[in-house]
Amino acid sequence: VALACIGHDNDHLALYDENLKPEWQETLKTYHVFFRQMVAATVPMEHFSYHPKFDYYESVAKLAAENPNLTDVINLYMVSGSNAGLHRDEKLLNVSRNVNSKVHFAENAPGYGIPTPDTLVCTKAELTGDGVKDFFARHDNQVMLKLLGLAGARNVTAVTSIAESLAYVVEYDDDMIIILQEQLSLDRFTEMTVDLFVSDTEIRIANIRKILFAEGLWVGNLIGEGVGLTAEQESILLKVGEYARSHGYTSAEGSNCGIDYFLKDDGSVIVTEINARWTGGLFPAEILEQVETNGRDAVAFFDLVSIEKRAAYLEFLERYLVGSFEGEFAMIPIGFGCFEIDMEGTPFFYTWQIVLGDLEVFKATKSAELGGGAMPTADLIRLD
Repeated sequence: VALACIGHDNDHLALYDENLKPEWQETLKTYHVFFRQMVAATVPMEHFSYHPKFDYYESVAKLAAENPNLTDVINLYMVSGSNAGLHRDEKLLNVSRNVNSKVHFAENAPGYGIPTPDTLVCTKAELTGDGVKDFFARHDNQVMLKLLGLAGARNVTAVTSIAESLAYVVEYDDDMIIILQEQLSLDRFTEMTVDLFVSDTEIRIANIRKILFAEGLWVGNLIGEGVGLTAEQESILLKVGEYARSHGYTSAEGSNCGIDYFLKDDGSVIVTEINARWTGGLFPAEILEQVETNGRDAVAFFDLVSIEKRAAYLEFLERYLVGSFEGEFAMIPIGFGCFEIDMEGTPFFYTWQIVLGDLEVFKATKSAELGGGAMPTADLIRLD
């Protein structure tokens, strides 16, 4: 849905056919009205197509094949095996797999002059070996375990022992590749992320974001003038772009490359991961480029709203919409999920939004006007 806000009037957008249900179609129309009020250009709703959840890529590929003049380029969040029917490019797929590989980055980045955490690559069978025991001892049993090919919270976890590591990967085969990495303490480090623009002729910083957590889980980003880089920090991150381009990740028109990194309290940079694709933070950053922020910081975050509160939530967005409301904060809707999520017997749906301005005033206003069941995660976000 967010693509409709950062796209153009000659673009086409493929969505899940769940959005055709009357209640979601009305929600989609409401968001599209918001987008048209916020930015100069949007993807027209008549350019939306709808596809089944479990045959999504096949359905989109069929549409593209039947309409060769529909678009010049199919823009993908990330080139992968699952969407091979769309890109049909084995070379591009290999580049994506190589550059996005945690193992490849762990093994090659230090030799490229990119500072990374102390890292050990092993298999599940090797977890009980002396090398792993030494690694845990070297880092006082404060270790991050990373798995390949999995998304979200299942991808990375903190572990404090080999036994805990074995329990986490018990369902996998002995030859599964595992990455162990020293855990960087948030007492001394700040977790950050940045997007690079990487083209055949240019590499530059596109946006900088501070990662926000709620109860230990990533929920969003802080974007604003207070989130910046020194010249030395920027040079290190640009080197990651050079690394990606050297492995084939580039294009004439420019490609997005995300970097997860930590800033130590002395200002030094440690890079933990490269995401050569569109990133979650790219969407709010692109929208913020098109709205008047008046120098205010922005908090972009994911949350939940009960189905019962859907209409009230949409009215709240309309009431405080950026550009229409002048106050201590303003709302910027980004997108929503069209599938219901059961939470202890109550149906919810996912929402994605930006609070521009005073986060604490927003929290108080939200609680007073919407009550429970609307953006509960927001109450847990702290900026300090």
